Amino acid sequence: MGKLDNRVAIVSGASRGIGRDIAVSFAREGARVVVGARTEREGDYRISGSIDSTLERIRSEGGTALGVRCDVTSDEDIEEMVKRTIDEYGRVDILVNNAAIYTPVTILEVQPRHWDLSYRVNIRGPFMTCRAVLPHMIEQGGGHIINISGSASRGPGSGPYDDVATSTYPGFTVGGVSKAALDRLTQGFAHEAFSLNIAVNGLLPARSIASEGTAYHSGGAEAMHGAYVDGQIMADAAVAICAKEPRTFTGNILIDEEFLRSEGIDISGYPRIP
Repeated sequence: MGKLDNRVAIVSGASRGIGRDIAVSFAREGARVVVGARTEREGDYRISGSIDSTLERIRSEGGTALGVRCDVTSDEDIEEMVKRTIDEYGRVDILVNNAAIYTPVTILEVQPRHWDLSYRVNIRGPFMTCRAVLPHMIEQGGGHIINISGSASRGPGSGPYDDVATSTYPGFTVGGVSKAALDRLTQGFAHEAFSLNIAVNGLLPARSIASEGTAYHSGGAEAMHGAYVDGQIMADAAVAICAKEPRTFTGNILIDEEFLRSEGIDISGYPRIP
């Protein structure tokens, strides 16, 4: 018996990395999973990973999944993804807003169009996806929403700084602003949805995870000393969140390691890059 038996989960950005690992783990725990992403087939994008490869992995383990191409900057794509979920499975119990864009440049370098795109993917996308699932969660009496945040949301703190070039990395501010806004959206929505029995929580990794995208932008996994080799720790944390009763656990911005320890889970077994 799985922790998520009879649940239906939508995971955006599930073609690779953390999103894929969450989708696979949800399916292992008995959920029927909707794999949402822009990349349908291997080779469609410069970074490896696709809807097809995630579906193949889930189905090879005996899980149930539906793939839907969804660009979260498109309201029509979001509506279609939720519609297909309801048409196929009749409900939606869990939404994981994982789709995100990383812009590896500083404030001085970023182009306005890339700043706007960061907002459209990282903030507006989750907002619109939450709105799309909300009527269905209300009708069925509750649900879980998890927004995937990041450590950059917390900022570098107050100065003076010894060396700005080494205390930040390209994209720290551009990406961090959108993740900080996502955290505020998470807690605001959690407060508004509490009476509806809908839990809204944020989840972020304590340390880097050597996903395909992170490895690509860092120059390869070999440059990621100390990073987790995959997103399984985030996936296990997401499962543990969704196994709770919504009204007893909501409005949290959780760090994977700290949360799992608080649940009595030993995290020493998650492999890391030497």
